Amino acid sequence: MTTLDTPRGPAAPERDGSRTERWYGRLDAVTYVGALNLLVVAFTLAGGIVLGWAPALAAAAACSRTRLRGDTQQLLRAFASRWRRQFVHANLLAAPSGLVLAVLGWNLAAAEARWLQVALVAAVALCLAHLLLAVTMDAHYELRRGRCLRLAWEFGLRFPGAPLLLIATTALIGAITAFVPGLAPVLSVGVWIHLCTALCLSFFAANDRNLPGAA
Repeated sequence: MTTLDTPRGPAAPERDGSRTERWYGRLDAVTYVGALNLLVVAFTLAGGIVLGWAPALAAAAACSRTRLRGDTQQLLRAFASRWRRQFVHANLLAAPSGLVLAVLGWNLAAAEARWLQVALVAAVALCLAHLLLAVTMDAHYELRRGRCLRLAWEFGLRFPGAPLLLIATTALIGAITAFVPGLAPVLSVGVWIHLCTALCLSFFAANDRNLPGAA
């Protein structure tokens, strides 16, 4: 008996439908990260930059977490609500990292020795990775600020691959943005926060599965 191939007629609409869904999904993803990018920039400016960037980062991580979990949300309303509600908390949570990053950046600008520049860049990268872990951990778990900061350091030391992946992602997006500067105000920040949030949530999920009694 000859095995017959799948009839062409019914298969074509399925392929067309699948292709349409894929393009719609890609367009929806680009639209989301673009909107997230604009919200981060707008609310950072609304807080005077110094006091606006931390709650904007926290709100973006929380909104990305909601999207990654498949829950529905009105992005503008959810972002604005979280930015306002977490304004003081996010600034206090990010204050240690922000201060260290400012000091490191100041020293990096003044450094002349090559080895010192490399060391300072590495320190900046590690501090930024810790900040991303802490902000996402704060959005994912119910933790006190001090404990969240401490656990973020412990997590990074226990699983060094996690901060390395965050650093690599940040470096890749930075390199692409340097090559195409026009991406910075419309996509880069949104893509960076969304990808880093996705990475952090996968790290946390893997860790939770390995905890005793997780089954």
